[in-house]
Amino acid sequence: MFIAKFNQVNSDKFKADKNTNMPFIGEIMAGKAKASLINGTMFLRDGLQTETLYACENTYNEEYGNYEVKIIAKVGLTEYLELRTKLGEGVLDLTDKAEASDEVPEEELQR
Repeated sequence: MFIAKFNQVNSDKFKADKNTNMPFIGEIMAGKAKASLINGTMFLRDGLQTETLYACENTYNEEYGNYEVKIIAKVGLTEYLELRTKLGEGVLDLTDKAEASDEVPEEELQR
C-alpha cells in the first residue's frame, strides 16, 4: 500500500486517451509504489480529485505486462500522519519492471 496525491499530466511525453483526457500521475507521499499513473477518463469517471490524498495499491496486469494503480480510499490528514509512520517515506520503485523507462506504453495510455 502507498499514499499518493494526483495531478493531471501536462507534458508532450504523454498522450491523451481515446476520450482526449490526459493521464493523472501520483506523487508518492508514503509507502512504496511500482506505478503511479492513472488513465484520465477513469480518474474523472470515478470522481477523484487532484491534490487529494488517496490510499492506493498496485496490481500487476498480466495482459498488458504492467502495474496498475488501484485507489482504495481517500485519506485524511490525521490518517496520513499515522500511515506515513507505518509505511515510511514515499518511493516510486521501478526496478522490477521489464523496462524501467520514462516511456509509458501506448496501450496503457489508451485505456
